Amino acid sequence: MSLGLIRVVVANFVWFVVVAGWSHAQSIIDGAKKEGRVVFYASMEAQSAQRLVTQFEKKYPFIRVDATRIGSERMATRLIAEAQGRKVQADVVNQSGFDFYGVLQKGIFESYQSPERAALPPEYKDEQGLWTINSATLNVIGYSTKLVPPAIIPKNFWDLADPKWKGHLLMDENESKWMAGMLTYYGEAKVMELLRRLATQEIQFRVGHTLIQTLAAAGERPIVAVAFANGVERLKKDGAPIDWVPADPIIGLTFGLGLVKDAPHPNAARLFIDFLLSREGQEILAAVGYYAPRTDVLSPLMKQAPPKMKVVPLPMMLATRYNEYFQTYRKVMGLK
Repeated sequence: MSLGLIRVVVANFVWFVVVAGWSHAQSIIDGAKKEGRVVFYASMEAQSAQRLVTQFEKKYPFIRVDATRIGSERMATRLIAEAQGRKVQADVVNQSGFDFYGVLQKGIFESYQSPERAALPPEYKDEQGLWTINSATLNVIGYSTKLVPPAIIPKNFWDLADPKWKGHLLMDENESKWMAGMLTYYGEAKVMELLRRLATQEIQFRVGHTLIQTLAAAGERPIVAVAFANGVERLKKDGAPIDWVPADPIIGLTFGLGLVKDAPHPNAARLFIDFLLSREGQEILAAVGYYAPRTDVLSPLMKQAPPKMKVVPLPMMLATRYNEYFQTYRKVMGLK
């Protein structure tokens, strides 16, 4: 075969692929226009979900997004009930990773290989197209900028075991997911030793990261041992004297994204998933404080991290050991 003929064949193949891709995308858009609606269940904050919805509806004005913000555990219960009762209402689900995995095991999602998945690292998607991780909340160390001088800001979680921080730490009563991520990265021996040392630090345990971050900003205690970067950022924007530092590795508490099986609006659902995974959708999530895993999107949060520091997404399949992690964390930390 001559070089000229090879070039013609290659050019024709590329043209075919482009046209086929356009035709597929156009068929989804045409179907979405007829459906006119997509139902979105989200466990992310309502304001963040609304920003995504507003931009999507601006881009596709022929589709209305009915977004329901619902706690992750309650969402799991509702999705299972809808599937069992054959009264499916949700089209697209974006849910905290552990609860998403539980729903996934019930066979509630169907495969959709969005073309936007190509821009995501392999650890953020499965081969079958049943799930994609589209964002994560980053576990970091929070601190009061009024009470902690720059010279002694903790640089990692092991620094928190220093005697000088005894009686000065705030921590959520349930950091079992953070612990699970640390175990995955560092191994049992090292992490259990860290927890045993932290357990001697007279930590003030409270329920909810929003609460403990607010308490640190108010000066009740200077350090939040495990904070949410996006929550601290919101307080900073409101003028609160609080900031955060990354600790290697940065554990990412993931959110799973899936297409519901027998979705009432399947084409609009696929179009919405494409948008959530697109550069545009990921930049919106990054702007409101989530970690966006697309390789062509730089989350503003990562500007505070050293170049080589990585985000370790919490594997969703660890959900099968959640009760074990929960009990271990409470036992080691001396919680009843």
